[in-house]
Amino acid sequence: MKIHRLSVATALMLSVIAFVALSGSVGAADPVTIQLGAQNNSNVSGTATLTDLGNGQTRVVVNVTGFTAGTPSPIHIHEGTCAALNPAVKFPLTNLVGGKSETTVSVALSAILAQPHAINAHKSAQEASVYIACGNIVAQGGTGGQQPGSLPATGGGGMAPGSSPLAPVAIALLLSLAIATTLWTLRRRAA
Repeated sequence: MKIHRLSVATALMLSVIAFVALSGSVGAADPVTIQLGAQNNSNVSGTATLTDLGNGQTRVVVNVTGFTAGTPSPIHIHEGTCAALNPAVKFPLTNLVGGKSETTVSVALSAILAQPHAINAHKSAQEASVYIACGNIVAQGGTGGQQPGSLPATGGGGMAPGSSPLAPVAIALLLSLAIATTLWTLRRRAA
C-alpha cells in the first residue's frame, strides 16, 4: 500500500512538471522585429517589434529616426505588403510622436503572421496619402515579398503559420501518460 501511494504521488508530480514544462509556451510567440524602410524620400526608418501578449492581443512598439519632431503621424497595420498595400486600415496604431508609437491591438500575433500584413506610416493626418515608412510583417527567416531595399525581419517568429499550438500539450500529455504507466507497472511488479 505504501509503494502504491508513493507511485501515484510520484506519477502525478512528474506529470504536472512535464505538462508545465512542455506546455508553458502554448499560444505565445517570440517577438517579431521588422525593419521599416523609408518611402517617398522621407529618410524615416526604424523598427517595429510585435509581441504576442496572449489572450488574442499583440503589443506593437515602433521606433523610427529621421522623423519631423512635433508632427504626429498616423501609422497602421494593413493587409498586403509594402509593394501591394490594401489601403483599408486593418489595425490602427497610436500616432507616431517623436518617432515612437506603442499600441496593443486585439489580435494574436499568429493571426497577423498567417497572411501578408505591413506597417505603414503616413506623413501627417492632412497628408495621409503620402507614405513615409513601411515594413512587411514576416516571421524570422522569411522575406514575405519585401519591397526592394527593405531589410528582412529579425527576431523569433513564434509558431509557424499553420502549426498547431496543441502540439506541446499533446507531447506533455503523452509524456505524463508514459510516466504514469511506468510507475504503475513498477508498482504492480513490486506487489
